Amino acid sequence: MKKLLLILILTLSFQTLAKADDIKDFQIEGISIGDSLLKFSSKNEINKNMITDYKSKLYSRFTLRNIFSSDLKVYDDVQVHFKTNDKKFTIVSISGGIYYENDFDNCLKKKEIIKKEILDMFPNIKGYDQGILPWLAADETGKTITSQYFLNFGSEKYNDYIEIACYDWGEEAGKKFNAADHLKVGINTKSFDKWLAEKAW
Repeated sequence: MKKLLLILILTLSFQTLAKADDIKDFQIEGISIGDSLLKFSSKNEINKNMITDYKSKLYSRFTLRNIFSSDLKVYDDVQVHFKTNDKKFTIVSISGGIYYENDFDNCLKKKEIIKKEILDMFPNIKGYDQGILPWLAADETGKTITSQYFLNFGSEKYNDYIEIACYDWGEEAGKKFNAADHLKVGINTKSFDKWLAEKAW
């Protein structure tokens, strides 16, 4: 199946695209699950800028910004995860971010547009709307707010999934984690989902 570009979500150009049923059929800024990060950045840049700060060191992350790649067209940055000891840097998770500093309302509007387009593409996959909630796992003060929507490619406890979400960080938590308000479109594999939930933290 011809790969479909998730970046097209933001240009509302899905009318002519075929239906899809596998997260590997999607790209964010030309990057797909299963690609080698070496296609998009040099080994030297990866080794110099990869971050392995989780409790479990099985996976590491790397963030592509325009300082590394001039090819980013839609997102402000793209973050990928891969197994720390994988010499091919095979990508198991991709997320594109667009910053909405102190603009949660417009982030929510864009999220709804993206959600509708993805649901049109996956009529047989059930979505789950978590609503607008304080993100207590990251900020126990309750001042960090999220609005998350998930499409699960399966019915087990852990699945391949797509996430569309807005994050509105509280001031203290934002400084602590060096995080900014943003819209996220993420693609994650089942194995990465399981690790993230059970071992990463």
